[in-house]
Amino acid sequence: MRYPLLFAVALALGRASTAFAAEPSAQPIRAMDALIGHWQCDGVFPASGKTIASTMRFEADLGGNAVLKHHDDISPPASYHAVEAWGYDAKAQRFNATILDSFGGARRFSSDGWNGDTLTWTSAPELQPAQRFVYVRKDASTLTVDWDIMREGHFVVGDTLICKRQ
Repeated sequence: MRYPLLFAVALALGRASTAFAAEPSAQPIRAMDALIGHWQCDGVFPASGKTIASTMRFEADLGGNAVLKHHDDISPPASYHAVEAWGYDAKAQRFNATILDSFGGARRFSSDGWNGDTLTWTSAPELQPAQRFVYVRKDASTLTVDWDIMREGHFVVGDTLICKRQ
């Protein structure tokens, strides 16, 4: 009696460990793999026409369960720096991001993931005015990133970047 029970437990554990081992390649966060690497960005603040330059670095972390992004402005005054942590919430079936920046900000965003070549991160309801980041893949080595902010009931572009893979 004991041996069939042990066999059943061993079989179940074997299946569980096989499923767990196979899981990383099927992780939704892998949809972000195309961003991994270093990017050089140039852009503009449309309202003022002032230009901006920055770098972005994306890297996989937590054993492939997360993506970390480092964003650093390099043109004067070069005061904005941020670290972002991106992950996937399987229960909610969405991506989540937290952005910590050099101004003391800690903002939360969520996304449904890529829709074709567009990835949109929308701010959590408590962040007012609402914000979003819109990433658009132009090709394997070119990406645009718009930071939008809610003004008078609709989103306007706060700044826009054109990024080239380094």
